[in-house]
Amino acid sequence: MLRSLVCVLAVVTYLADAHGFFSYCPRTPARSPNATLGVCPNDFTIIGPPLEPVHQSVQAPTGLALDNDLNIYIAYPRNSGPTPNNVVIATSFASEEPWPSAEFQNCTTGQNVSTCFINVQNPVLGSDGNLYLVDSGIAPGATSPTPGGAKVLAISPTTRQLLRVWPIPSPLFYDGLNLNDLRVNLTLGSAGFAFLTDASKGGSILSVDLATGQALRRLHNTTVVMPDPTFVGSYNGQAIYSWNGTRRSFTSLGSDGIALASGNVYWGNLASRRFYYAPQTAFTDPALSEAEVLSQVQDPGECTTEQAGFTADDKGRVYILASEQNAIYYVDTQQSEVTDEINGTPPGGEGLVKAENYVVRTLVRSGLVQHADSAAIVDGWLYFCTNQLELSPRFQYKNVDRRRGPFRTYRVWIGRGPAV
Repeated sequence: MLRSLVCVLAVVTYLADAHGFFSYCPRTPARSPNATLGVCPNDFTIIGPPLEPVHQSVQAPTGLALDNDLNIYIAYPRNSGPTPNNVVIATSFASEEPWPSAEFQNCTTGQNVSTCFINVQNPVLGSDGNLYLVDSGIAPGATSPTPGGAKVLAISPTTRQLLRVWPIPSPLFYDGLNLNDLRVNLTLGSAGFAFLTDASKGGSILSVDLATGQALRRLHNTTVVMPDPTFVGSYNGQAIYSWNGTRRSFTSLGSDGIALASGNVYWGNLASRRFYYAPQTAFTDPALSEAEVLSQVQDPGECTTEQAGFTADDKGRVYILASEQNAIYYVDTQQSEVTDEINGTPPGGEGLVKAENYVVRTLVRSGLVQHADSAAIVDGWLYFCTNQLELSPRFQYKNVDRRRGPFRTYRVWIGRGPAV
């Protein structure tokens, strides 16, 4: 029997060698510029610098921010049901406490809903050192915002005091407004503007004048903010649908990730592989018609992945969290940062990169990147949280929750600062 087994192994080894493949796979596949891909089952190419875990959560997070003291803030949205805490601050690698307070986490009966959390999706750090948060105002089980509950809040990280609230006017709630993410530019106008994505099926981009509170909702029901009608994503090699028990449908989430860079708003539609950009001023000018706003939207082409989150650095580089590819992509928007000739345009130079010259590249790719959802840049590091979104019940047959925690937040060195 032993002699027969040895003979079989010898034949397998011979056949493997004869066809140019290794006869065995090393525990850690060798890596070189000339390495053949796909020679071992575990041959998953890792790209970029190493990832450093900085926090882990029991629940699946969606929102992430850091303040200037490197405190980590996590948002646990209530899109799938109640959560004890909506926003927390990390107190150690694996522990958290409600932020800014336990009382702020849930609105009580009769309370002014502008002074408590209903469903915060994401916090972001402003250039003034304060945290700005977007609350969709959609309570667990509801399909539209509570009047006064959809809002942007500013909270001081040092005093934990609520500084100001900008409620989204109820007339903008039409067609299931679903605020998802935000970025703020405090240098625009007299007190700055907040820009928000609406992930409803009809999508839209909103701007809020932080001086006056005036809010505008733009591009609703246009292709540039809507999902692909029959979009099927991919996650860890599996096709992803939306499920209601055994009833299959297609994901219908529109504009989602957002970043501000080079004077533009960048956004992607979650149920698509498309991303777009347009001048920030196109969304802040109430005198412009919808057609005039749409005419300023630029389409640089698909980016091979659905995109949950965006962020940007101080050199105009936009980062795209590429959940289908276990990766984080980037694209340079400033010509001075371009290092290759593209379409006859030499590297370097001045001005903005033309849309037709955008090239999406990979910052990191790793099996650790399990649906990176939100990202933030502080002190040369890019931080991002992961949540295995596609393994959550709404995307799994019979609505089985296949996520496996803990859910980790990582950082990767980029040597750049945050966008203004």
